[in-house]
Amino acid sequence: MEQGYRSVRKRTAVEIERKRSRFIGIAAPVPDAIGAEAEIARAREEYPGASHYCYAYRAGLDALVVRMSDAGEPQGTAGRPMLEVLERNELVNVCVVVVRYFGGTLLGAAGLVRAYSAAASEAVAEAGIVSFAAHVLLRVHFDYADWSRAERALRSSGTLVTGVEYGENVAVEVAAPKERTADFEDLVTQLTAGRSAVHRIGERFLPTAPES
Repeated sequence: MEQGYRSVRKRTAVEIERKRSRFIGIAAPVPDAIGAEAEIARAREEYPGASHYCYAYRAGLDALVVRMSDAGEPQGTAGRPMLEVLERNELVNVCVVVVRYFGGTLLGAAGLVRAYSAAASEAVAEAGIVSFAAHVLLRVHFDYADWSRAERALRSSGTLVTGVEYGENVAVEVAAPKERTADFEDLVTQLTAGRSAVHRIGERFLPTAPES
């Protein structure tokens, strides 16, 4: 995952019904396993009195943590099909919780698998899948004469301008895709005839255009 990963864009909840049982599927982006556990706790608070709080998550970029729970449903009928939704979509740093309010009619093992899989799938689709790419955070100080010419070129170069401060000169912070960092450094050199140096100040995964 050094170069990037796929996750969901936002936290969302959907609801489906099967034989009067309500299944509320929640999909949320999380930073790590601690964030996933917090999402599970949040679901319990938001939907009190449910019969089951089943979940699955894959979280952590350096060391992937994978967990699932049937939460009292027959073994393999809830957590596993929910986890398969995440695996099939190759999602990381995502937690899915499905809250069930029992409607009084048994669904059987096959019916439960279909219901939990559907709730998880619909929640993920509603949340929107997005690719996250590794970006290098950079800082450059421009003379005002150079900045008036460089601003348009930087904003059209595929880098994300994240901050501009005006003082004795113009301090600009950008996030450049990792594989294009050298191109950005070359661009700054060309725009300023070597008068501005590029300083690397960190790295971050940032979303690209949503896939769905």
